[in-house]
Amino acid sequence: MFRAIFTVLLLTFSSLSLASTLKLGDNINVLAVRDAQVNSLSKSITFGSGEQAMIVRFDAPTNPGSANESQGRVTSDAVLLTFISPLNGKITLTTATPRIESETRKAARDPHFTLNNADGSAIAMNSQPIELPQSTLMTDYNQYLPAKASVTTQTTQTIEHTTLAEHDVSLSQVQSEYLKLDATQRKAFLRWALEL
Repeated sequence: MFRAIFTVLLLTFSSLSLASTLKLGDNINVLAVRDAQVNSLSKSITFGSGEQAMIVRFDAPTNPGSANESQGRVTSDAVLLTFISPLNGKITLTTATPRIESETRKAARDPHFTLNNADGSAIAMNSQPIELPQSTLMTDYNQYLPAKASVTTQTTQTIEHTTLAEHDVSLSQVQSEYLKLDATQRKAFLRWALEL
């Protein structure tokens, strides 16, 4: 039992080094992300490298320049974004930041999103509007995400099964692997472990 737990922990530590953190710009509402949990209060999402898909929408106050916050919000239709995530590092998703009501409505009618690496270079991304039924609080947007290629899934399952069978991990090995992580990776692991 303990060997299995330690093996899972070790695999988790090693996979953290192959994770990207997506920082969200203003006026972006993330509805679903493949292989990651969405927290509406968080401005970042951590996910693994490789093919990623997410459903987002433009969401901004009707008149961003006004001191009167009760004028409501303008949202766009949902947009499916697909891209290849880098092995690690931080990437940023941004959209328009309108200053007046007419700009806000224009941005909601035709939202444009950009994805950049930490150094500012653009990451190739496909953007496709998707039709969703009337959304409610109980809508599961994950069902509208495209599935990963089946070859990738089968390969991953085979590798994980082989790795679990070959590793014999002790507590000291797990601790030493944990201590090798930098502060950001440790925080990401603890958030994952505590499901925050």
